[in-house]
Amino acid sequence: MAIALREVDRDLPKKLRKDLQKAVKPAVQEAKDRVRALPVQGHGHSGFRRRVARGVRIQAAVGKAPALRVVSFMDKPDEANLPRYLDSSTGWRHPVFGNRHNWVRQTTGGSWFRETMVEHRPQIERDVQQVLDDAAETIAAASRG
Repeated sequence: MAIALREVDRDLPKKLRKDLQKAVKPAVQEAKDRVRALPVQGHGHSGFRRRVARGVRIQAAVGKAPALRVVSFMDKPDEANLPRYLDSSTGWRHPVFGNRHNWVRQTTGGSWFRETMVEHRPQIERDVQQVLDDAAETIAAASRG
């Protein structure tokens, strides 16, 4: 679709990407809200949930088959898997503030990311279909004109 759009108008692929991002944005915002709302265990607050929320974003893949993905990215490489652990219904074991002699099992009570994306999927599919239909109409109109 994006390749065909480029042939009609150079700005149409950019508009398509923007419209697709708009379709996914409510799911991204809800995932951020859900991770921030997870219950805190213990007394120390490290800002972890806030950092995870900040890393939830829409990632555009470029190339011959452009696509959008919703990802959860952490700034520090050694924390890359933490959002996935936090999304687990079974929880994970970790040292308390890095103390390798004091480990705890932490659970969140459910999925903040995957469940959110699944819940939003029907609306995202409808919105994406509308974006694609609009783009197809633009191409058809250009080919008639």
